[in-house]
Amino acid sequence: MVTLDERLACAERLAGRCARLVDVGSNHGFLPVHMLQAGLCERALICDISRDALARAQGLVEKTGLDGRAELRVTDGLTGIALAAADVVTICGMGARTIAHILREGAPCPVVMQANVELRLLRRHVEAIGMHVEREDIALAAGRYYVLLRAEPGRRERMSDYEAHMGPALLRDRPPLLLPYLKWRQGVTRRALEGMRLGGNAEKRRQAERDAQDVERALEEVAAGSGRTRAEKEERLR
Repeated sequence: MVTLDERLACAERLAGRCARLVDVGSNHGFLPVHMLQAGLCERALICDISRDALARAQGLVEKTGLDGRAELRVTDGLTGIALAAADVVTICGMGARTIAHILREGAPCPVVMQANVELRLLRRHVEAIGMHVEREDIALAAGRYYVLLRAEPGRRERMSDYEAHMGPALLRDRPPLLLPYLKWRQGVTRRALEGMRLGGNAEKRRQAERDAQDVERALEEVAAGSGRTRAEKEERLR
């Protein structure tokens, strides 16, 4: 069976079982092949804009004897792909703006995403296309943290700026790696703030200050085991 690294294993957990996995930007095809082997999906559509990348995935599909259950397609994102409610889409390893471009409209099925940067932008985009962040998780692979989201159809309560930055489902569910991830983020935001104080415009400095405050707040809430309940959030919106 194909072995997944921690990042793709996290994507697999968020994807769960489905009738068809649509893996966009699949590259080597490790995730869809593993899920087919594990019986987590009946079929897989393996997509990539690169013919060379898709050729590598084709080789893996043939080697594992999954030719009859996997379709490979050279395409730009989800162009020309008809999605069904029983599908799950995975889009991992790209920037948030690229993922937002691929997912220009709401999907009728869950979408698992892993953006390398600008998670706040991605969460806001999920809201804008009529979906909501249902689950989030954190993976640590090769010494680097990755945040993965599972978005599902349907609107929910609008996220606050704090939630859009830090992750509503991360704050709610508090996965095992949340505390070390937040400590790492603390270092990142402090360095960014220090850099802004030495140079840069006033607006960027204010944003860096807000970002640092959000991380400090999340750290305090997680460390103390506190955080707002849903009732408190509803009271805040009245």
